[in-house]
Amino acid sequence: MQEIELKFQIPADSLGPLSAEIERLPGHARERLQAHYFDTPDRRLGQARSALRLRKEGERWVQTLKASGANTMVRLEDNQPAPAPAEGSAAQLDLSLHLGSPAEASLVKTLAWDPAQDRRGEQTGLVELYRTDIHRQTARLSAGQGTSQAGVVELALDLGHIHAGHLSVPVRELEIELVDGHPMAVIHVARDWVARHGLWLDTQTKAHRGDRLARQAAGKAPPAAAPQHPSTPFELATTLEQLTDAMSALAASQAPDPQQIDAWRQALQRLVSLGPQGQTRDLTALLQALERPDQAITLARSPDTTLLCLNLFASLL
Repeated sequence: MQEIELKFQIPADSLGPLSAEIERLPGHARERLQAHYFDTPDRRLGQARSALRLRKEGERWVQTLKASGANTMVRLEDNQPAPAPAEGSAAQLDLSLHLGSPAEASLVKTLAWDPAQDRRGEQTGLVELYRTDIHRQTARLSAGQGTSQAGVVELALDLGHIHAGHLSVPVRELEIELVDGHPMAVIHVARDWVARHGLWLDTQTKAHRGDRLARQAAGKAPPAAAPQHPSTPFELATTLEQLTDAMSALAASQAPDPQQIDAWRQALQRLVSLGPQGQTRDLTALLQALERPDQAITLARSPDTTLLCLNLFASLL
């Protein structure tokens, strides 16, 4: 199945009001999610922008593969019920759970997995790299009712930590995912919550952050950013992905990173040249503001910048 969602970071002073608002919505629920993330030592899944996890959701266990889709909003997601690890034993994957699903082809390609010879995937070299412990609040909202863009979305407030070795980082984010209807419902709800709570867009997944933490725990340098060359049919979507990736990295930083600033600037310049309808003026203004590198983190966390990105996402739908 396809997962259509956007994720946002939450300013500290907005967390209380946002949490209270979700609690007041119909169908509000809470659950604890404890997940184990796996990859090969050379990070083949991470390089393919994929993530493989085994997660305890309440009393049940679910094995999930997530892989990149057509653009930043869209991802492949395959969820399969899994047996609980034996008491006292480490979490273990079973790739055969994904046989016959769209995830099978992705795993075969990325991991060189041969289901005929290695049904469970024990020879692929997968190891647990990090884990998450999240307390999630969820509720649902309708948007665009009475229009051609009507839909239902789920709001998921995630609070907790990512752990790798002796290190941990906090998680404080809001996911907005399409449950039913038109993908623009996600954009409509996102615009409203960004404007009211000062949220900023974050395209770095928990898997991305967990891999970075695992590298730090192991004393390894972060991977160098691979050069990207948009192909003509997908230039806007690919360039927007580059822009939001660099923006998310800057927003998560404590000090401006010249490499990420340069990547953000290049993506902005490319988008200006592509001339997405109605957005060129705002893109140019953001590009000019980025001439002051000391303002890069503030710009990356600005709700106005996130709203601009949402308008660009809307042009892809």
